[in-house]
Amino acid sequence: MTTIQNISTKTNKKLTTPQLIRSGLYITWGAGLLALITTITGVQEQRNAIKTVGKDTTPSIITAQRLKDGIAGMDAFAASEFLVPSRNIQSSFLEPVEKDKDGTNIQSYNERYRSVTERLIAAANNITYDEEREPIQTMQLGIGDYVAKIQQARDAHARRDQVGTLAAYLAAAEVMDKTLLPAADRLDQVNVKALNRTYEDQKFGSARSLFLIAIVILGLAGFLVMFQLFLSRRTRRTLNPFLLSATAIALLFLAHTIGSLLSASQHLTVAKRDAFESMHSLRQARALAYSANADESRYLLDVRNAATHEQAFFDKMNQIATPPNGQTFEQIILLARQESLTQQETKLTGLTGFLGDELSNITFPGERPAVIETLSALSNYLKIDQQIRQLQQNGKYREAIALCTGSNPGESDWAFNEFRKANQKTYDVNDKAFNDAITQGNQDLAGFEIKSAIAVIAIALLVLWGVMPRLKEYS
Repeated sequence: MTTIQNISTKTNKKLTTPQLIRSGLYITWGAGLLALITTITGVQEQRNAIKTVGKDTTPSIITAQRLKDGIAGMDAFAASEFLVPSRNIQSSFLEPVEKDKDGTNIQSYNERYRSVTERLIAAANNITYDEEREPIQTMQLGIGDYVAKIQQARDAHARRDQVGTLAAYLAAAEVMDKTLLPAADRLDQVNVKALNRTYEDQKFGSARSLFLIAIVILGLAGFLVMFQLFLSRRTRRTLNPFLLSATAIALLFLAHTIGSLLSASQHLTVAKRDAFESMHSLRQARALAYSANADESRYLLDVRNAATHEQAFFDKMNQIATPPNGQTFEQIILLARQESLTQQETKLTGLTGFLGDELSNITFPGERPAVIETLSALSNYLKIDQQIRQLQQNGKYREAIALCTGSNPGESDWAFNEFRKANQKTYDVNDKAFNDAITQGNQDLAGFEIKSAIAVIAIALLVLWGVMPRLKEYS
């Protein structure tokens, strides 16, 4: 303000009053144009960040996660398939378990295979970053190799060739563990890094845009106030209503712009930090659960390496959820349910793993009971798994396989499906919140270019109408 006054004082000696008024008019128009450019730039940066998170990066991450649990699901169904008799023979791999008469495992495997190929095509058509190409190509090649080896195992299984079945399946399992699942993880990480980078850049960009917009529009409003005082002093007039209106519009526009940008930024935070991070944890848990389910079947299928498969199972389960020392899943579930009944929203601590991450990030209505249900289903599945191992260790192979492949209540496949459904229910809560936040963020910025143009044009016209009578007095 002092600078403006000094400039005004110096120019008074050189410029006539009409010239000063016209200069003030042109300065106002220039400041208004700068405000328009600054505002539109800030809005477009925010809108691009929302688009990147909501439309570009997150769908790619979810596709990678769905690819991973689809691939892992194929292996789980394949391993389970080889535990039961082939539909073409009368005896079984580990005798004498009821046949998979309706071909449920084969049908589920084929459904998973179709979904994996469709998602690989979708991922290939939605490449945003060059780093995505290598893992996608690796999976495209690897899935063919895996399917071929599974078919070899099926052929051997149909011939009652136990050695050939196991050898072919273990070769397929090696492709799964060393090629397909790591490639799916790399695809996921490429997009997660891009998402995190975009989010951090957005936070910095949002703060920078808000600062610049505030400086420019406040500068415009300040100049309008000084212009008003100048006219009042030089023309011996009271306050100019047109300039007052222009000043008011500038300040209201500033408040609306900052409010809209802050609201859009907050919705982006909700989408990324509150919703997506939970979605990602839940998808990771789901994929690991499928892979662990395959390890459970491998434990019975590959007796010689049972200890290795058992350790792999528990390593994956620990990544999904691990209670703190001295506590059990049942104690954590009981505490969580008690807090829900008493409407306490304290975040449970101590539980680690992907479900622990989700349990500490509960934000949305319906999310807490869904997480508790997921944890309860996982606990039931682990209890049944323990029964399977006890039966196998006691030499009761028939009963162990029946419990592992059974889909009735109290059996392993039933418990796993309950976990999967509870996991999906929790995921759906966060998915809806994510989509709602992205939609609301876009709505916050809808038509902002037009609003900005209208505000700046209104200010320019009001200033023009305000000074025209004064200029006519000097003509």
